[in-house]
Amino acid sequence: MPRNAARALRYMDRYLTVSQGEVFYVTEAMAKLEGLERGPSGNTAMAAAMSLARDLPADATVVVQETEYTGAGKHHWAQLNFARENGVEVRAGDPAENVPGKSIIIPERPEQIRAKEMDLARMRKSYVRNSLSHAPEGYAPTSDDVAFLAEDTNSDPATVEEIVAALKEA
Repeated sequence: MPRNAARALRYMDRYLTVSQGEVFYVTEAMAKLEGLERGPSGNTAMAAAMSLARDLPADATVVVQETEYTGAGKHHWAQLNFARENGVEVRAGDPAENVPGKSIIIPERPEQIRAKEMDLARMRKSYVRNSLSHAPEGYAPTSDDVAFLAEDTNSDPATVEEIVAALKEA
């Protein structure tokens, strides 16, 4: 990928994913408990934060920053109705049973929200591979390139050099 498209890797320690059903659950909970009506995309980070918070000390603070608004068909009920009308099963249950494109399983209880950890090492390797794919044939990264890639992937030059060496062997 172009170097500027993955800047977020510089700041990530973890990358979590959640299912649509988990996000819809949090969207409804935020509306009922806090009076915050936002579109589901704005609650994706909140769903992951709820899962993450269970594993943190009671005095820890989780900050969720995002922007979203509800309007023009973005309301979660409109989205769930659209899914149903297009053959997607929508029901309450265990979100682990969710099948993207086939079903949206909305948790019955908050403890069923379980974010999944993504492999940051794999993402870093992919970023380095894609960055180097734009270089001319036979190009060897300079020390400045390695330093930049290390900073951009929140790693160190030795890790980037290991990735580059592994890519050459592949």
